[in-house]
Amino acid sequence: MRAVRALTGGFGFSADQPWLPGLPHVAAALATYFVFGGQACVTGLLLATLASFVVYLPLTALALNGGQAIAADRPAPVLTTRAQVVLLGLWTLTAWAGAALAG
Repeated sequence: MRAVRALTGGFGFSADQPWLPGLPHVAAALATYFVFGGQACVTGLLLATLASFVVYLPLTALALNGGQAIAADRPAPVLTTRAQVVLLGLWTLTAWAGAALAG
């Protein structure tokens, strides 16, 4: 859970973190509304949210920290551009796959 809190920086915007990991997966999931409809869109959003905060962000934090757990006294690893692109791809794939299965 510390990895998710470290990478998301809370629930608001902060000056030291210009990219909020929670918003792109919502945009990727909302794009499915125009193809699959409302119920499938919500299903895709829920699956992308669950996968993001249970699997994708913690594994990204581990990868950026050299496979080690984030220590309480050390700063969180910074999301690189490559990590952001990979996460956006995973979120988009998860949202569309969830919406396609539900639709």
